[in-house]
Amino acid sequence: MDRPRERVLEVAWDLLIERGLADLTLAELGRRVDTSPGHLLYYFGSKDELLLETLRWSEEQLWQRWTVMRAEPTPVGERVRAFCELFLPVAPGDPRWLLWIEAWPRVLRVEPLREPYLALDARWHDALAELLAEADVPEPDHLARRICALLDGFSVALALDEEGLTVAEVCDHALALLPAHLTDVSVS
Repeated sequence: MDRPRERVLEVAWDLLIERGLADLTLAELGRRVDTSPGHLLYYFGSKDELLLETLRWSEEQLWQRWTVMRAEPTPVGERVRAFCELFLPVAPGDPRWLLWIEAWPRVLRVEPLREPYLALDARWHDALAELLAEADVPEPDHLARRICALLDGFSVALALDEEGLTVAEVCDHALALLPAHLTDVSVS
């Protein structure tokens, strides 16, 4: 069922971008993947679970890119910049960030979504904390939390196309939180 499941997630991704979660119906998703809404409910449980699974699928693709970037033999500051660039929306209306934004209110109300959602979010924090710890940054967990919170806030602004805000500028704000000896990348 791996490939059919992948196909469902790809089509769900397209529908979420096209319509948002509120207007996505399992009937329409079923039509587009040639299966019944009941079959989709069997595999995903609910529309909320489908949203979370689609977010997981999207994040896994991004995570594969991070794994490659993380292994690059580059200075820590450059890897933190790469982390930030990967974390942030690629453009206004970035589908991945639209999924995160759709998930936030549901995670507050639907208890079974909370733990898996928090695990997805923690993965980013933990990866950055690990990178900072390897660079002997004092309190790497604390700094990773600050940087990720900063990136979360700016991500919403970028996804909503706040005038004049750029990914490079946001990365510069994050890098400014690093100890001076790690800012070995040029600030744009």
